[in-house]
Amino acid sequence: MSELARLVEPIRAWLASQARILDLDVDSVSIEPILNWGGFVNRSFRVSAGHRRLFLKLTSYSEKRGLEVWRRVAPRIESRYHGPRMVGWLDLPSRSFSGPLFEWIDGGTPARLDHELAAGISRAVSGLHDDIDLGRQLPGPVRSCAEAYLGSYHDRFSEDLATVAADPPPFVDDALIAWLEGRIRDLEARARESPAFHALADRPVHGDLWLDNVLVDRDGGWYLLDWDGLSLGDPVIDWTMLFGPSRDHPKAATEDIVLTHAPLSRDERDRLAVYAEASQLDWVLDPLADWVQGGQEPEHGARVRLANERIHAQALEAYRERYG
Repeated sequence: MSELARLVEPIRAWLASQARILDLDVDSVSIEPILNWGGFVNRSFRVSAGHRRLFLKLTSYSEKRGLEVWRRVAPRIESRYHGPRMVGWLDLPSRSFSGPLFEWIDGGTPARLDHELAAGISRAVSGLHDDIDLGRQLPGPVRSCAEAYLGSYHDRFSEDLATVAADPPPFVDDALIAWLEGRIRDLEARARESPAFHALADRPVHGDLWLDNVLVDRDGGWYLLDWDGLSLGDPVIDWTMLFGPSRDHPKAATEDIVLTHAPLSRDERDRLAVYAEASQLDWVLDPLADWVQGGQEPEHGARVRLANERIHAQALEAYRERYG
């Protein structure tokens, strides 16, 4: 039995215990796993019961710190920054999983950000970056922008490359692995050596603001999802992700499009150049790691591998066109 299947019955039992609070018709509860395209750390489910539909996001105890930060500030995120409404929290000690329960939102991810949607999201994100009171509620310590880069992109690159090198997909050769290693080292050196990265990364950031975490409902309302990366950080990372690669358009953000919505300082523009290249490289490398890990997912593995091979190829072509 797969891990997803093993979680269903404990979830069902918990929902039954919370039926009155959540206004659920226990006899009609349906629990449907949802593929998480962002990786396999989190497990997502759609819950239907009578007239109610809910969304459940679980993660292992070892990875839940970000979800707990989100839980503490969820009302502020919902009221000010278009976060989804959190209505409960589930702990499954026997399975070492926990996470939040949300109202279900009927909608979908936009194929692209049109000007009106981009402007609305940008206003909310700018407000987030300037929210001093929220910043005081986020865990420290405050790091430099260089440390923020190294603790996000660089660490992820190193981990993903190790995963790929240990069990490379059939379309990956030693030359590509060596090339990836060289690009990772070059970006690391630029972040460590550039004066623009000496500034403090001390402002609230979403931390995972790519297009799949934007949801537009049937009435044109929009939401920003997956706030478990909320932390003190460098605002440039949010702008790079928001206007950067997506599964259907894996190309890095340009300075022109970012500056249309976010007036950046000279140092921020210098950091943007590094983050834009890093985000493009992320879309070259991360699909390879997901391809490897997809072999451990019986429910979605074949689908994940096919999609990630395509995304990797498109992102690699885009990287070489822009950065050589």
